[in-house]
Amino acid sequence: MVRLGGFRSNIVPFSFLGIQEDYENSNYVLIGVPYDSTSSWMPGSRTGPLAVIEASRYMDPYDVGLGCIPAEAGLHTIPELSVMGLDPERMVEIVRRVVSKVRNDGKVPVLLGGEHTLSLGGVMGIGNDVEAFVVLDAHADFYDSYEGRRVSHATVSKRVSELVGEVLIYGVRTLGWEEKEELESSNGAFLTTFPPSAEAAREFIERMVGKKIYLSVDVDVLDPSILPCLGTPEPGGPSYLELLSMLKRIFRIADVLAMDFVEFSPCPGMRSDAYTVARLVYRSIGYHVLNSGYQHLGCSPDDQDLHPCLD
Repeated sequence: MVRLGGFRSNIVPFSFLGIQEDYENSNYVLIGVPYDSTSSWMPGSRTGPLAVIEASRYMDPYDVGLGCIPAEAGLHTIPELSVMGLDPERMVEIVRRVVSKVRNDGKVPVLLGGEHTLSLGGVMGIGNDVEAFVVLDAHADFYDSYEGRRVSHATVSKRVSELVGEVLIYGVRTLGWEEKEELESSNGAFLTTFPPSAEAAREFIERMVGKKIYLSVDVDVLDPSILPCLGTPEPGGPSYLELLSMLKRIFRIADVLAMDFVEFSPCPGMRSDAYTVARLVYRSIGYHVLNSGYQHLGCSPDDQDLHPCLD
């Protein structure tokens, strides 16, 4: 309860789910990164974090699929980072510092983008603990240089591959010839197109079993008929439920140290898009809670896997 000009009023903070646990008591810290300066087609993802947070305020904290309230593990949303208009290298450095601070405080960073370039700062912030960079994306983002830049949304997986032993990419539906050559010459990169063969899907999963990973979800991995508001849409992706099935498996078999959700570019006048991304973020936090020892919250696995290639 807060006092404003003599009136007593309940104020819902402008934070994810409208919930703001004290930073010290939170296990998950949401970090908005409003940046899209290297976007090569449709800019607008800089407004993504704010749209997702706004939409999340209309969600019920109780997760029907998990049978619990994952937010009871403690969520804290920090103010958006001041990165708009900066050079990508400067933005990456700011993200690195913030993620490093959150990680060193014993919390799980959850980044909301913004363009995919921010993942480089996220991985750098976690540091040497990351054994694999796991990406769900319609694009490989494996150019060595794109439009004259070595640090951009189209080079992020290539730059991360220079820091992390393994880069595992799932959901790709388009690939530049230069990227193909870079991938073929990389020892630690493994790419799965969509739809994957059963063998490729199994190998993607097996490569991350038991590893400490940084998880990056480029929301354009989804078919654009489900989420049309994207910087670079690519038809032919998984459904929302198929994506949840893959995420559930990832959180079950790997140790997710940090996660991000990037490349959402809100459509004017549309509400379902931001709400869908907010649901995806919250369910992912829920999967992390489910597999991180918070038994007292009573979370349990949701329905059986719906992905046709996982079993």
